[in-house]
Amino acid sequence: MISVACRLIAEAGLEAVTVRDVAEGAKCSTAIVSHYFHNKRELLFLTYNSSIDRATERCMAAAANGLKAYLAGILPLGEEQVIEWKIWLAFWARAVADPEIAEVQRKCIARTRGNILDILCELDADGALVPGLDLEAEARRILTLLIGMAVQVLFDPADWPAERQHGLIDAELEPLYRKQREPAAAPRQSVGAR
Repeated sequence: MISVACRLIAEAGLEAVTVRDVAEGAKCSTAIVSHYFHNKRELLFLTYNSSIDRATERCMAAAANGLKAYLAGILPLGEEQVIEWKIWLAFWARAVADPEIAEVQRKCIARTRGNILDILCELDADGALVPGLDLEAEARRILTLLIGMAVQVLFDPADWPAERQHGLIDAELEPLYRKQREPAAAPRQSVGAR
């Protein structure tokens, strides 16, 4: 039922979702939907939380492959992520006037920023980053960039193919990393020197 609600929200927004449509999409009766969800708000709220949980699991699994892989898990690069972003934007609009949804959103943003910061701290501890970076500020900047880019992708997907999204992430991350030093050349010996 949650997957049906996800699809309906992505296609038509929160207001268009009805218990009847969810039941029809799930091939069950409205009584069954009502058995699991007390009301439409509960159904929608669980759908929102479910989309956040799925994205978090995917991104954390990707984090084993580095910061860029974690960030790519957030971006709307595939159909599943596009649906998630449409759900999130629908709820963000509602969060402006709904303190409960706003609180979930604040926690989600803080957790995501914290995950980015954790990865940056690991990279810094490994000596991979330029010394002296304000890692908290970098985590905020990276997350803000991702959110802004994702919104643009939803409104103009033709202008934001996957290559452009990856390219922008690369361009933003590249200055954070230490430049690999060229190996020192062996000292030259003068001809005849032994």
